[in-house]
Amino acid sequence: MQPHRMPEAGIVNSPETYQQMLAHLATQDTIAIDTESNSLHAYHERVCLIQLSSSTSDFLLDPFAFTELDDLGMLFARADIQKVFHAGDYDIGCLKRDFEFTFHNIFDTMLAATALAEPNLGFAALIEKYFDLILDKKYQRANWGERPLKAEMLSYAQCDSHFLIPLRDTLLPQLEASNRLQLVLEDSEGMARLVKPLAQHMEDIWRVKGAQDLSAEALSLLDALNHMRELIASKRDVPPFKVLSDRALIEIAQTQPHFIQELSLLPSLPERQVRRYGSLIMQTIQTWRENPKKVSPRRNHRLSDAEMKRRDALSNWRKQTGMDEGLPSNAIISRDLLDRLAHLEISDSNELKQAMKFFPYRYERYGTAIFEVLERTKE
Repeated sequence: MQPHRMPEAGIVNSPETYQQMLAHLATQDTIAIDTESNSLHAYHERVCLIQLSSSTSDFLLDPFAFTELDDLGMLFARADIQKVFHAGDYDIGCLKRDFEFTFHNIFDTMLAATALAEPNLGFAALIEKYFDLILDKKYQRANWGERPLKAEMLSYAQCDSHFLIPLRDTLLPQLEASNRLQLVLEDSEGMARLVKPLAQHMEDIWRVKGAQDLSAEALSLLDALNHMRELIASKRDVPPFKVLSDRALIEIAQTQPHFIQELSLLPSLPERQVRRYGSLIMQTIQTWRENPKKVSPRRNHRLSDAEMKRRDALSNWRKQTGMDEGLPSNAIISRDLLDRLAHLEISDSNELKQAMKFFPYRYERYGTAIFEVLERTKE
C-alpha cells in the first residue's frame, strides 16, 4: 500500500487560518497529531510546532502566534474524534503542560506495533516497512524554537503527522485478526488519562549522572557546582548540559582543584570552557570550602520481602504469558501496573478489579490468572 501524495500543508499562524483549520478538523472522525519542541536548545522546554492531519489535509500550527488554543483543546477532548499519535506520551505530556489540554479516544501506533511484536518500533522504520518510503530525520534534533522555520524543516514536520492515519489503517486489520486491538485501545486511552503534564526543568542533583557514586564531601561540592550550572543555563536559556557536562561536574567534585590551571587537566573540560567558566568554577569551589553544605541522602523505596516475591512471580507469569501469546511482556501488563499490583496486598478478586480499574479489558482477559499468581505467593 502506498500513501497518497502529500498535499501542501496549511500554515496556521493567524486567526483566519486557525479558524479554517478548526472548521475542517471538526468534521473529521480521525486527527493525527505530532509536536516539535526545543528541549535540546532551551532551559525551559516548550511546544514550538503542532502538526495535525486528517485523511485529506495537513496543517502546521505555530503556537507562538497565539495567546491561547482553547478551541483546539475542545477538539482534542471530543470522544467522537480519534486522535492518532506515535509514542504519544511525550507529545501528550508536553501539550498538557503548555496548554492544559485533555484527551479522549487515543490510538497510538507505537503501542499497536508493540502489540504486533514488530522488531523495530520507530516511526521511520514502520513507514519504510509498510510504505517503502524513507523519511529524512535530519531535523530531529533541530532548534524548533527559531523563527522563521526553514521550508525543509516544515516538510520534515509534515511527514510526522501525515503518515500516521495511513499507518493506523495498515495496522488495524492485523490487530483485529490477532485479537489484540482492545489491548492497544486500552493502553492508548490509559496514556491519555494517566500521562501527567511534563514538568519544566527543575534543579536536582540526583539527575546528574554519577552523583550516586560520590562520597559525601564530593556530593556536597557537586551540589554547589550544579547550582552554579543551573544559574548560568537559566540566564543563557540553554539546557544545562550545554554549559558543562555531567561528567565535568563529577570530575571537578572528585578532584576539588585549588588552582584554575588544574581544570585544564580534566579530560571532560575543554579549554574553551575553562576560559569561559574557570573563574566562576574556582569561586564556587572557594565558597563551598568556606561553608560546605550537607546533601541529604537520596531516598529509595525498598521493597519488602513480600513485595519482592509478588513482583518476581508476576514478572515470571508476564514473561511466560507473552511467550505463549507471541506478545512482548509489556503488552501483557505494563511495568507500572505490575509494580502497583506487587505493592498492594490483594486479598480478593474485587480488590484486584479495583486495582485494575483503568484496565478493564486486561482484568477480563488476565484477571483470574493474575489473582492465582498472587495467591500462590502467600503459600
